[in-house]
Amino acid sequence: MTKTTKIISTLAVLAILVGLMSQSASALTLKERDANAKAKYQQAQGQYQKEVNFYKSARQDFLNARTKYQQFRNADNKKVLEDAARNYLEKAVKSLISRLETIKNWVANRGALPEAEKQAIVAEINQDINWLNERLPKIQTASPTAIKEEAKTVREYWKNHRAKVKRITGQIWAARISFVIGKAEGFSVKVDAKIQELKAAGKDTSQLETWLSDFNQKLSLAKEKYEAAKAKFQAISSLAEANHLFREGHQFIKEADQYIRQAHAQLVQIVKEMRKIGATVE
Repeated sequence: MTKTTKIISTLAVLAILVGLMSQSASALTLKERDANAKAKYQQAQGQYQKEVNFYKSARQDFLNARTKYQQFRNADNKKVLEDAARNYLEKAVKSLISRLETIKNWVANRGALPEAEKQAIVAEINQDINWLNERLPKIQTASPTAIKEEAKTVREYWKNHRAKVKRITGQIWAARISFVIGKAEGFSVKVDAKIQELKAAGKDTSQLETWLSDFNQKLSLAKEKYEAAKAKFQAISSLAEANHLFREGHQFIKEADQYIRQAHAQLVQIVKEMRKIGATVE
């Protein structure tokens, strides 16, 4: 296999990596984000889209140059292909950096995530960004042999770090579920206190007590699923097990969400009943 052919093969695999990074955006929503956070996220996302467009253009140039070189193997076409490969790799790395910046922005604006956990994740992402930034000068001046080696290095690095992206995504999902459960548990305490007041005043609270018991049971089940999901996500440490653990964790998150929805249905009934008897929970 010639050096040029090896470059083609390695860059083809790198193209898959960029696509896989893009898939992580499925978890990046604008829901429940304040205006300032939305603006920051949209700015980062906009920059990422620009980098992706540059990457796609460079990839097409590379593919065109490869086709021409395969048809007419001469020195001029070889140089054009090598230059296109260098540009393609550079744009791929910049696209990955921009994607990480978007994820970092998303993480930094997650109100449900504990500050210490948030800072730890941001620090991890910054390490990856710094590593990729260090590759750029080497790529820009790389010889034909070095282009192949740089592409291989980036590919191997991201094969090992895709697991990290999945773990971070799972952590965010789990934190959001935990945040909602915590709020609901606080509401439950207030409702219970109000029920005791109503009971002391001679009111019939049997229905409220039944609904509150069911509400608490649903929250308990949601919490169990949350803990199971969190354990799965935290166990992600390598690419070999990442997909399996991520799917299992995601399933637990969906089950926790269902219990939370059921608890919310009980909450609606509780609020309506309390309004009927002139009571409110603040």
